[in-house]
Parts: sequence; structure tokens; C-alpha cells
Amino acid sequence: MPNIVSAEKRLRQNKKRNLHNRMIKSTLNTLKKKVLKFISTSDKESAINVYKDYASAIDKAARKSIVHANRAAAKKSALMEKINNIK
Repeated sequence: MPNIVSAEKRLRQNKKRNLHNRMIKSTLNTLKKKVLKFISTSDKESAINVYKDYASAIDKAARKSIVHANRAAAKKSALMEKINNIK
């Protein structure tokens, strides 16, 4: 445990931010799983609709530095490529 008041405050802030960031990452993973589910069932229209929500959410997370911007772009690109390969 920290002995300095400012260090105690920093610890409290870090716990709050960590919880918030984990919640956002969990939401991203859930949206990604939904897109992958539609891809596996070859439902292109539904996959695109859910992908739009996923892309919006991951871009927002990238703006807030929860996810690195390049990683967000790579994830979106990889998922869109899978959607485009649906026959």
C-alpha cells in the first residue's frame, strides 16, 4: 500500500480507470463475436450491420487511447476482409 496521499489517490484513480477500460474492451469483444457468428453462418447483411457498431466502438476506444489506433485499424480491416470473403 502507498504511504503518500497522492500515491493513494493515484491508486484509486487507476482502479477506476482499469475497470472502465475493461468494460469497454469486453464490449468490443462481444461485438466482434457477434460479427464472427454472422460470418460463420454466411449472413452478410447482418454481419455488416453489426460490423458498423463494432467499427464505431473500436474507433471511439482508439480516440480515448483504450486501444492503440493502429491496432484498431488492423482489427477493422481483418474483420472486413472476412466479411468480403462471404459468398
